[in-house]
Amino acid sequence: MRPEHAATTPDTTEQDVNDRITFLIWSTLFFALAIFGKLPGLDLLVSARYWRPEVGFIHAQDPVVVTLYTWTPWVGRALLLAMALFAFAAPAIARWLQRRGRSDAAERCAGPWRRVAALAALAAALGNGLVVEGILKNTMGRPRPVQTVEFGGPTPYVAPLRLGADPEHHRSFTSGHAATGFSLMCLGLACGPVWRRRWLLIGLVGGSVIGFGRILQGGHYLSDVLFSFYAIWLSCELVAWLDRRRQTPRTAPS
Repeated sequence: MRPEHAATTPDTTEQDVNDRITFLIWSTLFFALAIFGKLPGLDLLVSARYWRPEVGFIHAQDPVVVTLYTWTPWVGRALLLAMALFAFAAPAIARWLQRRGRSDAAERCAGPWRRVAALAALAAALGNGLVVEGILKNTMGRPRPVQTVEFGGPTPYVAPLRLGADPEHHRSFTSGHAATGFSLMCLGLACGPVWRRRWLLIGLVGGSVIGFGRILQGGHYLSDVLFSFYAIWLSCELVAWLDRRRQTPRTAPS
C-alpha cells in the first residue's frame, strides 16, 4: 500500500529547486533595476578600475580578452546554424538511421534531440538576434565606455536604461558578446530540471566571463552585461512557456 505522504517524487523536488531559482532570478532583476536606478553612476565606478589616463583600458590588448572578443561571435553563429540545420534535417537523419537498424538513435534524433536543437535555435534567435541586436542596440543609443568623456571619449555618459541620442553609433546597451555566452542556457530548454539547471549555470558562467572581457576592453559597462543575461533568460522563459503550451493537450469543447 502506497503511503499517502509519499507524493513527492525526485522530479517534483528538482522542479521545486528550479522554481526557486526562477524566483531568485526574478528577484535579482528587480533588485538590479532598483540599484542602477538609484546609482546611475555605478557603471563608471566599475569601469574606472580598469582604466588609466595615460594608457586607457589597461587590459584591452590582453590576448585572452582579444581572443574572446574575436571568436565569440563566430562560435555563437556556428552553434546557432548547427542547431537550426539539425532541427530541419533531423527527420531525414532519423530515416537514415532507421534504415541501418539503429532504431533507438533514430527515435532520439527525431524526438528529443530535434526538440533540443529547435528550442535552442529559436531562443537564441529571439534573444540574441531580435531582442539584443535588433531592438536594444538599435534603440537605446548608449555610448560605450571608450566613447564616453570620463574615459577619454567625446560623448557624455548615459546611465543604464536611459535613451541616448545616437543609436546608430552608440550601441553599448546591451552586450552582444555576453549575450552569446549566456545563450548556452538555451541548450537546456528541452532538458529535465537537473540538466536545465546545469545549462543555466554554464550559460551564466560563459556569458559572465565573456562580458567581463568586454568590460576590461572598455566595450561595455557592467549593466550592459548584466541586462544581457536577463534579455536572454527572459527569451528562454518565453520559448519554454510557448513550448509547454504547445505540448499541453487541448480540452475538447463541451
